[in-house]
Amino acid sequence: MPAFSPFQKLKRMKKKRVAILLLFVIFVIVLAVAVILHIFPGPGTLAHLFEPKITAMPGASIGSGSSPLALLMNKPLIADFSSAPEGLYSHLTLSFLDQSRGAPESWDWDFGDNTCSDLQHPVHQYAMSGIYNVTLTVIRADGAKRSITHNDVLGAGRSPPIKVLADTLREAYLRKGSEVTFISADANSSVIIDGSSYGLPKGSIVKMRVNEEASGRATIRMGRLVSFAFPDITLFVNGTQVARGSAGDCILPAYQYFWANLSYIVRPTGGEVRQILLDGKKIRAGLDNSRIRISYQSGANGEDLTLVTYPAYFEGAAASFELSDAVIAGFEPGPEISGDAPLNVTFRDISAGYPDTWHWDFGDKTQSDEPNPSHIYSVPGAYSVTLTVSRDDQEDTIVRKKAVIVNPPRVTADFSATPLKGPAPLTIRFTDQSDNAPTSWIWTFGPNSTPRNSTIKDPVVTYLDPGTYTVFLTSGNIYGSSDITRPQFITVTDPFHTPDKVLVVKTGKRGYVEKDSVIEFTVLEHPASISVNGGNRELAEGSVVRLVAMSDQEGEIYISEGEILKFGFPDMALSIDGELVSEGTIHSIYVPAYGDFKTSLSYYLVPNSAYTYVSVSGFEVLADFDNAWIRISNLGVNSDGNLRLISTANSTYIDGATYQTVHDWVIE
Repeated sequence: MPAFSPFQKLKRMKKKRVAILLLFVIFVIVLAVAVILHIFPGPGTLAHLFEPKITAMPGASIGSGSSPLALLMNKPLIADFSSAPEGLYSHLTLSFLDQSRGAPESWDWDFGDNTCSDLQHPVHQYAMSGIYNVTLTVIRADGAKRSITHNDVLGAGRSPPIKVLADTLREAYLRKGSEVTFISADANSSVIIDGSSYGLPKGSIVKMRVNEEASGRATIRMGRLVSFAFPDITLFVNGTQVARGSAGDCILPAYQYFWANLSYIVRPTGGEVRQILLDGKKIRAGLDNSRIRISYQSGANGEDLTLVTYPAYFEGAAASFELSDAVIAGFEPGPEISGDAPLNVTFRDISAGYPDTWHWDFGDKTQSDEPNPSHIYSVPGAYSVTLTVSRDDQEDTIVRKKAVIVNPPRVTADFSATPLKGPAPLTIRFTDQSDNAPTSWIWTFGPNSTPRNSTIKDPVVTYLDPGTYTVFLTSGNIYGSSDITRPQFITVTDPFHTPDKVLVVKTGKRGYVEKDSVIEFTVLEHPASISVNGGNRELAEGSVVRLVAMSDQEGEIYISEGEILKFGFPDMALSIDGELVSEGTIHSIYVPAYGDFKTSLSYYLVPNSAYTYVSVSGFEVLADFDNAWIRISNLGVNSDGNLRLISTANSTYIDGATYQTVHDWVIE
């Protein structure tokens, strides 16, 4: 290798310096162009890139696995957004505007209240005021992923704190979900749970969360968490659950990034309020029944807080303070709160504090969410009724023991019978009409009856001798029994009489077949039939037919030479062989031959001035205008087997036979 002279060495050094300077100028020019074209991030972007929230997918292939130079072909992916109130909704509704750069293709929003969205520009409504930290994660097609978080998007945490002193003799509690979070700044930090001490390593992220509504205390002094004593908390260290149980005193010589979110409620029960001061001004003292809610949300070092739940005492800088009417459950049942089943009871809500939801438990495994429900109790018993009312996050419950007393459904005995009157032997069907589902019956029918007693529901009884009879019934069920007595309920007249006097009546007076009138005969030939209420029934040969008038009524009878051709009345009872088979209007009847014809058919003519002709056994009794009340007993067929009776609204015609005729003359 040839040697260089000093001059040559100096010349070569100058050339190197010129080359280096030229390369530096070229580098500066290229760098400036890159910044202008966003090929490389600017200073603001670099700050975002180095934020701890920004994460890249480990092992992700940039540019779909192609040459690493593909990274220089894409603009940097930068997550960014802004938010503003959405006027179409409410102050709790925000419109989020994505302002990310670098061509993202998917968006993942976490609104901080356990809700998410994958829209690019979502609108979200929060349920209540509070501190919500919103995170946006954007992802590009090549796998690049970036995130950014905006804290307290509603601004609830930035309002000036209120200095609160609340001192009462009432009971308070800390709401479920209340928590403190901090970074332990001292290796000697620890917290006691269920009597065991758990160390909190320096630099560890610590969270203590209340799991249930609880009484206890929390104390912060000069930036030190002295106690967080509640019966059921969960301790998290660096995102991992370490313990759960009853928390006691804390040893925290120092911490960083302290944040507390505590919701302290003084129960709305009657009691004394010693004093409530807001920013040093007294607003309440004395007996009070309102609900007090204090929200403590702070991350400021050096603050003091004293929180005790019984007797309720709070002193500290609160994010919000609320004094509201207490929701106190109350109701009135009635007006009927006791009675026989089924019992319908109406409940009236008289709760205080303007509740907006109601839940009733009627004590018989049924519920209602109406404000003023009605409920039917069908089973006997004593029922305790529970009402739970709520408004917002307030809730109160009242239980009234034995609010409703439902007695067993007592039986009320009652019965009917048909016919109630007739000649001996008189067969009667009794019908039980007791209410509340009786299951047992004891009947007593009196002497000279067959049977004299019965235990069936609807017995049939035959009275053998004339007389009046008292009927007694006891009906009951598993809850008790009831009695009823009907004195002189049944009238049995003398036995059927065979008419022996030929009778003819012609008059313009109105007449009626009397209630409980009876005719009875035996069917001798077939075919025979009768139509009741439009339904036709065949009468078998040898059957004993009885027709009983159920009321005083007009009608028509036509019996000719042993054939029954007509017996038309609107309110009759038909019995066949001693059994009641139908009641109602008899439209038609045909019996070609009968035997053993019996009658206790009574007919009367009302007093009315009209021409009247009455002939008994050929003897003219009356043939003139008169105003007589005439009663005819045991009207039946004459010796030729004929009976004709026509009773209309303005006339009566009778041609038959009678056993007795009674005239009661009425003098004007």
